[in-house]
Amino acid sequence: MVAGVPLGDDAGGGRTWNLPDELVDALQEWARIVATLPPPDGRPVEPAGATTEATTEATVSRRGRHLAARLSVVLGAPVDYCDPVTGHRVALRAVTRTPRPPVALPPNGEAPAGPPPGEPTPWATGLTLAALVAGLVLLANLALAAPLITGLGPFGIVVDIVVVAGLVPALWLNRHATTWRWAVYGTFAGAALALPFLAVAALG
Repeated sequence: MVAGVPLGDDAGGGRTWNLPDELVDALQEWARIVATLPPPDGRPVEPAGATTEATTEATVSRRGRHLAARLSVVLGAPVDYCDPVTGHRVALRAVTRTPRPPVALPPNGEAPAGPPPGEPTPWATGLTLAALVAGLVLLANLALAAPLITGLGPFGIVVDIVVVAGLVPALWLNRHATTWRWAVYGTFAGAALALPFLAVAALG
């Protein structure tokens, strides 16, 4: 159903909304699979790999969010999508490009923290990224703060802390972003590691 009208040929009482044939076929195929699932009961989607049924439901849920995003792009209009597995509503507002499939929101409308349900945390890749960012921030902070320490002594550390603190609000907003959160953690770690070295340089 798109806008309350069945998706299909006009002769069959439906409407294609001038969607590409490939998207219409994908939506209809997805709808046929959804018809075989039990009614939504509001429970979260189980992590993929737990059981065959849970794997199918997680795949259907992700596929539905992706198709809803594509539909919003083609129509150039907001799309409200109801997840057939969880019953939760996903609101796509004026999507202008194909985004990452959105997270299904619970009935209270609050986005859950952390990665989307069913997706494992990429610890190896994330910690590697955080370590690289921490090293870069550490070197950059030492290089930029060295002239302050040389000219102002201990007061240079205060100036450096004020400058770094100005970046905290912007970084804090991205602490739950799927990829950027690792860079945020690395930035905080690199800035913290720089302080002991700057203190030794200022007091030495």
